[in-house]
Amino acid sequence: MAGVLGVQQNGRGQRLHGLAGRPQQHGSAHRSQDWLRVFGRRAGRPYATARYVGPTLRLRGLLMAIKLRKDYQLPVKNAIIEAWRRVRAVLAVMATGGGKTVVFASIIHDHKGASAAVVHRKEIVVQISCSLALLGVKHRIVAPPATVRLARRKHLEKFGKSFVDPAALCGVASVQTLTSKSAGKNTQLQSWLKQVTLCVFDEGHHYVTSGLWARAVDCMENAKLLQVSACSERADGKGLGVEADGFAEELVEGPQVKWLIREGYLSPFKYFAPTTDLDLEGVAVTASGDFNSKALRARVVESHIVGDVVKQYLQFAKGKRAIVFATDVATANEMADSFNANGVRAIALDGTTEDSVRDKASADFEHGALDVLVNVDLFDEGYDVPAAECAILARPTQSLNKFLQMCGRVLRVVYGKGYDLETQEGRLAAIANGGKPNAVIIDPVRNWERHGMPDWPRQWTLAGKEKGSRSNSDTIPQRVCDSCTQPYEAFYKACPYCGSEPEPAGRSIPEQVDGDLLELDVEAMAALFEKMRKADCDDEEFQRGLFARNVPAVGHSKQLKAHRDAKYRREVLRQLVGWWVGAQEGRDLSEIHRRFYHRFGVDIATAFTLDAKQTDALADKITACFSLDAVLT
Repeated sequence: MAGVLGVQQNGRGQRLHGLAGRPQQHGSAHRSQDWLRVFGRRAGRPYATARYVGPTLRLRGLLMAIKLRKDYQLPVKNAIIEAWRRVRAVLAVMATGGGKTVVFASIIHDHKGASAAVVHRKEIVVQISCSLALLGVKHRIVAPPATVRLARRKHLEKFGKSFVDPAALCGVASVQTLTSKSAGKNTQLQSWLKQVTLCVFDEGHHYVTSGLWARAVDCMENAKLLQVSACSERADGKGLGVEADGFAEELVEGPQVKWLIREGYLSPFKYFAPTTDLDLEGVAVTASGDFNSKALRARVVESHIVGDVVKQYLQFAKGKRAIVFATDVATANEMADSFNANGVRAIALDGTTEDSVRDKASADFEHGALDVLVNVDLFDEGYDVPAAECAILARPTQSLNKFLQMCGRVLRVVYGKGYDLETQEGRLAAIANGGKPNAVIIDPVRNWERHGMPDWPRQWTLAGKEKGSRSNSDTIPQRVCDSCTQPYEAFYKACPYCGSEPEPAGRSIPEQVDGDLLELDVEAMAALFEKMRKADCDDEEFQRGLFARNVPAVGHSKQLKAHRDAKYRREVLRQLVGWWVGAQEGRDLSEIHRRFYHRFGVDIATAFTLDAKQTDALADKITACFSLDAVLT
């Protein structure tokens, strides 16, 4: 997409402002141009560290503890506020680790009146409570008493005092508690809900017009609404727009993962895709759009994935703190036992685990007393531990959202000390010399084949989609290196990580060499050039060919006209291809040929032998490639 920040309206996908549809220049200047030209290149200040004075926190320092990044978080905040001038309900999409909580906590901090943040897990209640406390915002907590006590304890540990106040105008609410029968009978709670004029729904992709999610929205009848999420796509195909299956009227997009990594706000990563014998052929997909859990468990039992996960951790991430995403409770326990048997300190956690055990395990993991957390549906959303260095995706999923969330758990940065975090160079140096120079993602169940890489560019929408369909159908496919097991884009002739070069299946047709004409044998290349020459032959030669094929003379005029028309269209195509190739500055010819083939589905030589209709279709693809800022893919 041409810009990082964009806004869509009313579920129809039209762009309102930002750079999403702005034409771009091409050539060497193209790669350095992005949305920073609009909002300014200078980065915001780093987050300050809260200071302690004796046992209590200096409040003046506390209120300065969260600073929005001027180069992307502040523009997102401003775009949300601007959207509220037109509509009531806004969806903001920001990558995992991109600062969703910071942005909406800042909005709540600035709000004049009663406000609420609604979440769906105990851990997220506590994390958002701590974010508000960091801003000095007193707030009530609408959740089970144990969760309230945990939040108070966290406040005392971090800030020296508690910011939980049952009478506060601001509140953090568990969606389960908020929509319970007891909540409906609580007159004090209902009175506060009527006062709420701003409500933020964390993990906003859950909120569609049915179930407890809809009931939670109904509770906020007087409030402007903000849904925040890392992904607007649901596995069940439902859209989050008001004209689809949700509530949102406008969509605000923050920067994507690749930009955040490049700028030093997220950690770079290594992605390994070793094989396992887990067979998913024929596993049913439920109404939710994801694999049937019972069927998955049955296939896991038949496989060796439990042992494979431990071996792969020891091979690719030994000594790193890892989060394992398992399919079910029994498998999680088996994996934890296998890790411990191999000298790796691990524990299995799930929704039935006692709160005290979960809290201690999280603290031990954060402080290095545990190496591996094996979890079932606990840490794919909202779990924020920057020290997590490795994610093991032992759970196959059809959900893009779940995939991005699992990967995002380990992309949060750990900066080394002594670097200038106000500059891109300083941040990148701080990451390279910090405790996590790169994250590790191990994917033995081939989720990458379903969803691509975590840092692929994605176009978000408020509209729905068909279950199982992918929004990035024109992205370049990937292959897994046979030597190092890391996936890489198929336009590379050799693995960019280890240098291993796969031998093509043959060299007689472009498909066998990924469109790299330099790899074809002499006979195949000569045949292609002859085909190109005939496609562009002059009128006299074309008519001789008609006679040679015994085409009736009555049809010669029509076919000659079509031949001339196709030649003219191919001339236009030549200019477009020339511009596209010119934008590939710094890449060798072999890679350019492969990129073209995988991006457009045809090799460069065959492109100039297509008929008029096919030529027009290809020209449209290349033109769209420029306008969508996808030329470099």
